Amino acid sequence: MAAVQLRAIRAPLPAAELDSFVKLTALACQMPIVMLIFPVQDSDGCGALLGMADGERYWQGALSAAITAAQERVQVADASTNEQLRHCDLVAGPPYIKCFASVPIALAGRDPAGVLAVADTLSKALDASQLEALELLARQITASIEQRSDLRELADRLTRELGELDGLRESQRILQTLIGNLPGVAYRCRSDLSWRLELVSEGCLQLTGYAADDLIEGRVKMAEIIHPDDLPALRRGVAKALKRQEPYQSTYRIQTPAGQTKWVWDKGCGVYSADGEVLALEGFITDISELKCAEERIRRMAYFDELTGLPNRLSMHEALSTAIARSGDSHAPLALLHVEVDKFREINETLGYHEGDRLLQALAARLQERGGALETLARIAESSFALLLPGQDASHAMQVARNVVQTLNAPLALGELLVHSDCSVGITLFPGHGNDPDALMRRANVARYGAKQGTEKVAIYAGSLDSENTQRLSLMTDLRHAIDRDELLLLFQPKLRMGSKRVTGVEALVRWEHPERGLISPSQFITFAERAGLITKLTYWVLAAAVRESYLWHDAGRAVPIAINLSPHDIRDPQLIEQISRALQTWGGAPDWIQFELTESCIMEDLAAARQVLVRLREAGFKIFIDDFGTGYSSLSYLRKLPVDYIKIDQSFVIGLGSDKESAAIVKSIIELAHSLGIEVVAEGVESTEAMDMLSGWGCEEAQGYCISKPISGRDFQSWNRAFA
Repeated sequence: MAAVQLRAIRAPLPAAELDSFVKLTALACQMPIVMLIFPVQDSDGCGALLGMADGERYWQGALSAAITAAQERVQVADASTNEQLRHCDLVAGPPYIKCFASVPIALAGRDPAGVLAVADTLSKALDASQLEALELLARQITASIEQRSDLRELADRLTRELGELDGLRESQRILQTLIGNLPGVAYRCRSDLSWRLELVSEGCLQLTGYAADDLIEGRVKMAEIIHPDDLPALRRGVAKALKRQEPYQSTYRIQTPAGQTKWVWDKGCGVYSADGEVLALEGFITDISELKCAEERIRRMAYFDELTGLPNRLSMHEALSTAIARSGDSHAPLALLHVEVDKFREINETLGYHEGDRLLQALAARLQERGGALETLARIAESSFALLLPGQDASHAMQVARNVVQTLNAPLALGELLVHSDCSVGITLFPGHGNDPDALMRRANVARYGAKQGTEKVAIYAGSLDSENTQRLSLMTDLRHAIDRDELLLLFQPKLRMGSKRVTGVEALVRWEHPERGLISPSQFITFAERAGLITKLTYWVLAAAVRESYLWHDAGRAVPIAINLSPHDIRDPQLIEQISRALQTWGGAPDWIQFELTESCIMEDLAAARQVLVRLREAGFKIFIDDFGTGYSSLSYLRKLPVDYIKIDQSFVIGLGSDKESAAIVKSIIELAHSLGIEVVAEGVESTEAMDMLSGWGCEEAQGYCISKPISGRDFQSWNRAFA
């Protein structure tokens, strides 16, 4: 009878083996019914049956018997009398099993996996040989299952290992691709003096100029590529890191076979044995040449003057710190010279900024040519140089300073122009005048102020000079407070129309009554304002005060335009137009309330910027005056390009009209030339009726001066204007 397979797809052995085992069991045990059952959780189970007409029909009953008997060996002569088996379907129903014996199939270390059972419809007992054969076959089935399981696990492990090997090969391929395309070199080298490479990526050729094989095979040694000046420090750094078993990183230069020098960054670590011996070095080298070039450019920007190429103020500060430290150890003196190109602003205004830059470059070259080997020369401000003289006393410093003055004062050819540039030199000495760079540099500048006033143009620092400088700084602070607290005073000097004798306007003149020093000259505190960066703030104050005063005059019915002076700083101020509009809006004013006066030098300092501002002012409805005409360029040609309403002849020409024929000729010529351009003329400094008559006769439209009125307060002007009218 053929064996019946029960869902063999889940069986732990192939169907052919199951069939062989049940047939062999039937022969060995001389039993007509054999059951080989493997219960499966939540399923009908699997296995093979022999001796039943319809395996599927009896499957549930066979399974119940198997489960019942699976935990231990069972042998009964009549199952219907056995408490465990008598309720099973195969016992209680067809084929009405009587004789029954079963042996569990137990895998090593696990619960029984199944059961091998034999049965007969007759009541009888199995003899010892039959039982032994049943157990022997159960063990053989167990061994087959375990062998097959081992083979399956081996196959699975081999499959996994092959997969892992393929993954490893793919990872290696990806790693090689990545390393090969990285902008640098990955390496592994020996831990010896030559650092011979055992492994190096293909980027080696691009970085070093040598092929990877040249380095691996020893035709070229890594130690030979590294710049000899950098090699000792590199060896020390790597050795120190390896001793501590820490990663190392270094920046050094390498030399290519083409003679090119490159900066590289090397980061790596040691490979150690179990006892801490260094076996190899592994790391990565990156080309940082571009970064080094950028750092050098930044360093030059930080420490060197772009125009002259000289060290700058920061460089001089550091050089002075180093020199002080060395002098302190050796007790040797040192001298610091502050060299100032006098009246450089006037040179810029006259020749233009381009020629001014050329002049500074030429003067810097002269100072470099005359300098000694140990001297340090730097440009520390727009028109200032500093000269550090290590180990020199006062006598030698004075000698050098006189030589500098002589060198810089010699005429200098700029194109077709021969320029004379005066200079003054202030000197400080260490340790007598200070123990730190800031004190020495500051006091050298103070000494330079004193030198500027003397005939020799050279001065050594003295405490009295510092006192004067302190007073000057105190005055600047007081001026700032005076502007903020509205403590300044605005006076007004009237302008008179020649023909009608009518007051056509006033010029606003700011005055400062210091609470301790009394009345301070405008030329003095305005200069302070320019140096302290307060001139624009001062202009805003004058603007606000003038518009406020104009409001009062309009309210009283005695208003005339108020002219306000603008400085070069104001012309460059991007907020100027906005500030003017804001002041007028505050008091409900209009453009005819105020006028603006600019000097020739103010305009010519930056003609393009001045023209742009003047055009905007004119378009807004303001009148424009050129002040102090004749003292600057003394030329009307530039006026053709500017929207100018009036020129004001400087008082230096007007004062001597009655006695100086040359001044009279100049004034008359200016009036004629202005009229030819459609520009009206105002004469300043008119102090006599004789001058008034002469100017009127030449066609001068307006006059201003003590002959008409001194500068007066706003309230006094209203009274004066009523009386004059």
